[in-house]
Amino acid sequence: MPDLIDPQTFTEKQVLFKFFELIPTLSPSNKLNSHKFLLNSHQHKIKIPNRIWKSKTPKLPENNVIPPGRYFFKSNHGAGTNMPVVFPIGPEDRDRLEMLAGRWLTKIHDSRLSLWWYETMERYVYLEEDLAEDSSEAPDWKFFTCNGKVEIFQVDVGRFGDHVQTIYSRSGRFIDKEMYFKSGSPVGIPTNFSDMIDVAEGIGRSFDFIRVDMFVKGTDIYLGEIGLVPNGASIRIISPELDWKLGAAWKAPWMGKVDSQFSAGHYNKKDMTGLD
Repeated sequence: MPDLIDPQTFTEKQVLFKFFELIPTLSPSNKLNSHKFLLNSHQHKIKIPNRIWKSKTPKLPENNVIPPGRYFFKSNHGAGTNMPVVFPIGPEDRDRLEMLAGRWLTKIHDSRLSLWWYETMERYVYLEEDLAEDSSEAPDWKFFTCNGKVEIFQVDVGRFGDHVQTIYSRSGRFIDKEMYFKSGSPVGIPTNFSDMIDVAEGIGRSFDFIRVDMFVKGTDIYLGEIGLVPNGASIRIISPELDWKLGAAWKAPWMGKVDSQFSAGHYNKKDMTGLD
């Protein structure tokens, strides 16, 4: 069980975060709003994926409205609500996708995870350009930013098949540890990697923890979603070293009063009177 009295690991702090942290009304977790958290000085360093259609209803656009090609069909308020689609679409696929969109627009994000801020969002389904450079899936770069500094980042490939997740230090050094999925061979670091760090840390200045997701296509960087609580703090990090490393880097001001009690030696975990 997580220690919620003296939280030290990243997972323990994440559990407390989702219940007690102040979260902006304009939630960074809304995929359609992530660009609003970019610093003005960083907007030239990164692109926003082209969303060619969005709707509050599950009815998809007609084939003559959408140029032929491969897209990603997504919702702005859910996890796992994304899938590749190819236009034009046939009648059977259209019926299947509209039924799926109806479920996405009406379901609670995940009542078990208690990520309550997703329920405050205005809900949309939308079509986004495919950022893969070939027929494969575009790698997803995720930057774990603690108090305005990238601590580690992960690169996810094969999310719709053989999911591999490699871990790196802020400098791009491969770390042979596992976060939530198995590791694999290191990927190449993009030439504009420093811009990715700048963008992630710029967004991270407004939060004591944030995960900033990006995609790379050619020489361009694209902003993905911004995550507050990866996996809802419900999945154990495979390598304990990473859990402790991120926990040590994350100085949460809203835990300051409790942290100061422990650092000053005023509280014995076995003695509940120390909370007075």
